[in-house]
Amino acid sequence: MLREWQEQCLAQAVTSFKKRSQFLVLASPGAGKTLLAAHIAKDLINNGDIDYVVCFSPSRIVSQSIEETFEKTLKRKLNGRLGAIGTSRTYHSLSNSAELINDLAATRVLVIFDEIHHCAGDGNSPANAWGMQLLSTIQHLATYTLSLTGTPWRTDTLPISFAKYSDPEGNIMCDYSYDLVDAIKDKVCRKPQITAIDIEKVTVKGVDKFETYTSLQSLLSEGEVSYQAVIRHPEVIKHLLSLSINQLNALRKNSPNAGGLIVASSYEHALQIQSILSDQFNKESTLVSYRHDDSPELINRFRKDNSEWIISIAMISEGTDIPRLQVCCSLTDVTTELYFRQILGRIIRMTKDQPPVADMYMLAEPNLVEFAERLNKAIPGTYNYQKTEELLNSINTPVSKNSNNQGSCADSVLQSEIDLDEFILSDSHELLKLTILKELTMSSFKSKIISYYL
Repeated sequence: MLREWQEQCLAQAVTSFKKRSQFLVLASPGAGKTLLAAHIAKDLINNGDIDYVVCFSPSRIVSQSIEETFEKTLKRKLNGRLGAIGTSRTYHSLSNSAELINDLAATRVLVIFDEIHHCAGDGNSPANAWGMQLLSTIQHLATYTLSLTGTPWRTDTLPISFAKYSDPEGNIMCDYSYDLVDAIKDKVCRKPQITAIDIEKVTVKGVDKFETYTSLQSLLSEGEVSYQAVIRHPEVIKHLLSLSINQLNALRKNSPNAGGLIVASSYEHALQIQSILSDQFNKESTLVSYRHDDSPELINRFRKDNSEWIISIAMISEGTDIPRLQVCCSLTDVTTELYFRQILGRIIRMTKDQPPVADMYMLAEPNLVEFAERLNKAIPGTYNYQKTEELLNSINTPVSKNSNNQGSCADSVLQSEIDLDEFILSDSHELLKLTILKELTMSSFKSKIISYYL
């Protein structure tokens, strides 16, 4: 059974497709975009408007989840094999999609782009590799395109493929919008409660000096200490974990299957967190990363069982559906608004047997606090598309699929699954940062709760 907003969007999309071939949906993370897309496809199939469905998404995990949802809704296979009604692929697969493109040329097809903000380019300016290939091929071959996003902007402010923008304001124009404010009012999503942890006393001991700071902001702006070093400090990790664990323990008294997500900055950082979680708190955890081929299976297992904690390095961000997640401990060094909202989106999906509040614990890094305080803005104005010479000159031009240079295929923090080396730091880099940590002393923490209640 569809929710009211999904019914409204379904009707509007099917009507719109009678006049134009493209439709862009903004819907809050956790609101149910995938199920909506499956029902739009079902209606077009039942009406005899299409013969085939092709879905693109950012990762294999999301691609598999889309395949499962569509197969339940359409009662047909979506594995791309003989007799299937469609296929679900990653954006990266576009680099080897000649056979698919040939098939699309002779078929009435609906192409669905999940998290379309991964694809940049407006057809008039240079674009990244994914966006350019989409615009030059699939746009002209698809009978209809359905674009989905929960965060309809890019950190680099490039235009999103298939999107329309107001001129000269540069505001994205969505065909249907259902943001977090709407979702909370309708009890579709949980209310975020974000606890930002500040550090009231930090001492930094150098070779020839000894400095004291009274806040994280002053430490980062005045001291010679990086945010990456702070989030790797054992005392910081232990403090954030203790708050997160206490909250999850309280929730599991009434909701035994409630789960928690810990977001790490690198594989070595994740191992450090896992060790502290085990040694200091006697808690087991599942660790998933792109280093492990079995990570999709581990995520699926965690989705279905009742274990408490999963630690992720750039694996569980956008589109990964684990409804029982309700607490997030964010220890990532990525401090963009896009990534912040996508991590938060993993814990706000409403479920029947859990309270309507999602808890995130993070450090009071100034940018993150600002992002938390403006969650009521579906599309922050600072990310308007502005077509300037400086912007156009900064865009990476596409490369051929035979080139060893992968190019800039997506936002710097949300690249395709093979372009995540930035998250997997080398051991030598980790040792260097851990050496820096020995010079830091944390002696007092302070919590600021940012509640997002309407």
